[in-house]
Amino acid sequence: MSTKKAILLSLASWGLLTLSFPPLPLGPGALIFLAPWFYVLKTASKRTALLSSYLGAFLFNAASIYWLYHVGEVAPPALIFSGLFLGFAFLSLFTLLCAWVFVKIKGLFDGAALILLFSFFWAGIEVLRSKGDMSFPWLSLGLVFGNSIEFMQAFTLIGVFGCSALIIASNMCLATAVLKKKKLFAFVPLILAACLYIGGYGTMIYEDNTTFIRDEVIKDTITVALVQPSIHQTKKWSKEYYDSVMRQTWDLFATLDPGDVSLILFPETAIPDDMNIRNSEYEFLDNYATKNNTAIVIGALSKIRGKEQGKKGYSVYNSAFLFGSGYPAAEYRKIHLVPFSEKVPFDNIFPVVNYVDLGGGDFSRGDSLSVWQPGGFSPLVCYEAIYGSILRDAKRKGAKFIANITNDGWFMRSIAPYQHLNLVRAHAVENGIGVARAANTGISAFIEPNGRIIEKTELFEQKIVVRGIPLSTRFTLYSVIGDYVELFLFVFSLAMIITALFFRSRLK
Repeated sequence: MSTKKAILLSLASWGLLTLSFPPLPLGPGALIFLAPWFYVLKTASKRTALLSSYLGAFLFNAASIYWLYHVGEVAPPALIFSGLFLGFAFLSLFTLLCAWVFVKIKGLFDGAALILLFSFFWAGIEVLRSKGDMSFPWLSLGLVFGNSIEFMQAFTLIGVFGCSALIIASNMCLATAVLKKKKLFAFVPLILAACLYIGGYGTMIYEDNTTFIRDEVIKDTITVALVQPSIHQTKKWSKEYYDSVMRQTWDLFATLDPGDVSLILFPETAIPDDMNIRNSEYEFLDNYATKNNTAIVIGALSKIRGKEQGKKGYSVYNSAFLFGSGYPAAEYRKIHLVPFSEKVPFDNIFPVVNYVDLGGGDFSRGDSLSVWQPGGFSPLVCYEAIYGSILRDAKRKGAKFIANITNDGWFMRSIAPYQHLNLVRAHAVENGIGVARAANTGISAFIEPNGRIIEKTELFEQKIVVRGIPLSTRFTLYSVIGDYVELFLFVFSLAMIITALFFRSRLK
């Protein structure tokens, strides 16, 4: 195969895959879109296969997360755009690694064995991407099923990573059918799609018929209000706009009739300052909660000073604060920070990076999850709700639902808020736990444990949404075995890399 043909096939393959992630509509097409890429991996020379794979992956990453450039509006543009290029280049290395392992092991294995081993390996690499200071599980293949609640039910059994493995296997079967003239393999994508849809459809019908979580029969619920003030990001952190920002938030809040509302959720950093020095806001929220016999969760910063806080003498946390009637105020500190935006990766290993200004925040991590009343919910701040392992831990600690507060104003008008919601929703289904999500500019939503969105807002809509949320979690197999599955996949991927290295002299 010529280099030009290989590159064109890879670009087409990965370009089509870009259209599969919500809100874009071609999700089930991911079961076949990567087949041309596998055709290249099987037939092209090693150098051509690796080059075309890297270029295809770069196109995919650039087209899928282009919206990161919006951060340039609050940081030096030259730094941001050079960082974007490096970010796309870095993420594409994972695909390059997968391609390298494939061209190595295809000389050792063939047919069903190769399909099985490489599918697990790919899923293991996705697990690897979700670990550590630089983790970014934003584009796991399994997330393409997010437009179909029927397809999403597979997450309850094998998780997002397991669905990624199925997608890889499906594409490899189609490529094998073309190359080996094995017609039966060509039907695998269709059979998989039918099984996933029919299984999910049957699950939803069964739950509806057994009145699992339908509104009209739910008794064990609490009423939650989501406040979406829609503050533009360029004004949110400007000191001269602080009063107008808060006035916009409080004016919207004033339209809420607290009535029977048990919990009010404001977004992440709804108070764009250190809560410890904002006494008037603190007293207002505390008095409001007490007077109206309700609870309030609001995002703000928390600055802690003291000799034990390191060389700087202070630590800054991205926090959620609880105000409530009948129980003490509390603070939850975000435990998983956004790399570069909130924390420079590996700063504990290489302390010198703490003295380099990269244009982002310098936050400290919290150390534990919380379960708060009323209702028994865990607050999660923004990015950390896209990690299935964190939702599993919250459920094990006794959380009945997740209160996710976020500020997606960073993304402006782009596909990113929809992608973010899809991630949270996927892992809610995976672990069988509902989510009440308050976003500054949208998308705020109520998500049931089976993934059904019962109400949501539009982007940049000023709105308060009031809704009951069930205090019933849903049993899922993956919430029990997920940690073991991901550990197995992680170890398996490392073993495959070692195998590829060990047999390098024997392979083509």
